[in-house]
Amino acid sequence: MLHPKYYIDERSFSIQYMQRKGFTEMNAPHGHEGYELYYLLNGERTYFINQKVYTAEKGSLIFINPHDVHRTSSTEVQEFERILVNFSHDFIKPLLACSKHPLLPFPEHTNCISLPLREQTSVEQLLLDMKRECRLKKDGYEDVVRALLFQLLFSIYRSLQSGGQKEGPKLHPMHEKISEIASYINGRFHETITLNGLAQRFYISPSYLSRAFKKVTGFHLHEYIRHIRIREAKKYLRDTDEKMLSIAEKTGFRHISHFNKVFKDIVGIPPLQYRKKSRDY
Repeated sequence: MLHPKYYIDERSFSIQYMQRKGFTEMNAPHGHEGYELYYLLNGERTYFINQKVYTAEKGSLIFINPHDVHRTSSTEVQEFERILVNFSHDFIKPLLACSKHPLLPFPEHTNCISLPLREQTSVEQLLLDMKRECRLKKDGYEDVVRALLFQLLFSIYRSLQSGGQKEGPKLHPMHEKISEIASYINGRFHETITLNGLAQRFYISPSYLSRAFKKVTGFHLHEYIRHIRIREAKKYLRDTDEKMLSIAEKTGFRHISHFNKVFKDIVGIPPLQYRKKSRDY
């Protein structure tokens, strides 16, 4: 059951409730220019984010920073119920400016918390209140939603600061191995990485590695390496004035022409255009 998706300010905020039965998965991993919050009301889901696999269960809250590569799919429990929130930094910026606490971006390498039962009720109420405000559209509802989101971000911040969140379900050994391999790639994306080389390093057969990596992440191995390299290239383009040749070399591309082609294939526009566009905002 897919409920309507509600938007605010030309899609700078959206929220949607969903309930599904049977095996479901994203067609392909992807990233966003903004933030994403995924709260699991019931069921189980497997989440792959950047370089780590998570098993989300009832009460799990997944949070994703801009440009994080992620994908979700079913576990053996092929039924789930969730609320999904997407928002831009500009949407919440007025309230962030009033806080001395670093609510955004979310900490790196920490993308999932399993909330204690006493906190699940309050988080669920915040999300349901956001959805209701968007549905009714009463006067000032945009500001109310912004305030509710700010309160939710503080709940996440406090949970992370306290370290009191529960441990999630133990990962399947295959998921643990894929997390190790993805982490290795994220740390060495500028080097030459091959299927056979990874298989030898992690003591598994190339054919098994190829199949398992695609099953868990949604990527063929060479696609994942390209996406990680382009993700890092986008950071250089947004945050530095380095030349294209230097960025290509630092992100593992031997030829500038190959870098330009892969970048356009994945991002949709050439690197120079992406740099200009990212600085126009």
